[in-house]
Amino acid sequence: MTLGFAQLPTPDSPLRHLDPRWKLAGLGLSLVAVALLRTLPAAGIAFAASMGLAVAGRLPPRWYLVRLGLTAALLAPFVVTLPFLLPGPEGTPSWHGVEVALVLSAKAATLVTVALVLLASAPFVDTLKAAHCLRVPGLLVQLFLLTYRYLFLLGEELARLRVALRVRGYRNRATRHSYRTIGHVAGTLLVRSHERGERVSQAMRCRGFDGRFHSLTTFRTGPKDVVFFVLLAAGSGALVFWDMAQRM
Repeated sequence: MTLGFAQLPTPDSPLRHLDPRWKLAGLGLSLVAVALLRTLPAAGIAFAASMGLAVAGRLPPRWYLVRLGLTAALLAPFVVTLPFLLPGPEGTPSWHGVEVALVLSAKAATLVTVALVLLASAPFVDTLKAAHCLRVPGLLVQLFLLTYRYLFLLGEELARLRVALRVRGYRNRATRHSYRTIGHVAGTLLVRSHERGERVSQAMRCRGFDGRFHSLTTFRTGPKDVVFFVLLAAGSGALVFWDMAQRM
């Protein structure tokens, strides 16, 4: 049973060598700007720009496409039904519904792409330290760190419980016994999660944990970091204002 981090791809790229603080601030502003967009042209430009960031960050194609595909699968029930939920004259599918579906799809793909660029362009611990340097509360940083670290461990625990059930002849069926078994498994996983959390808390206190986020990484700001932030901030602001102008 490992307590380590699941490895994120951190390919060597121009974004990899930027100061994580400026990169996090710039990409964070970009995420907020994308969330504010309401028109299709602006959302399309944002998606094209995010693809440029993905190319600059040299994201592994398979890793990126798998996560983008999962996002598409989650959005599909909403996107497909929007033209019918926003009908046109006489109850026919409307172009407005299609446009809203396309805007939603473009924004979701952009948000996921920017988030993946942020995760893959620096080690996760460095990104958390950058967030702490940007005055994100230390408690939230610690929660993100521990959640990320132990989420995969709990996934492994659930996999072992499933194997144990299969060995004992359990099969998923729409029966009362199956539902009761699933409830017992969920309860067991929650109890084990709580017990592990208590043990981890005690171990951290024994090692002098003081509630602050510590890291050995040192950051240095250079001209390229400031230029990257200014370009992202200016581009995001211009895109939001253009989007607002189109809606007036």
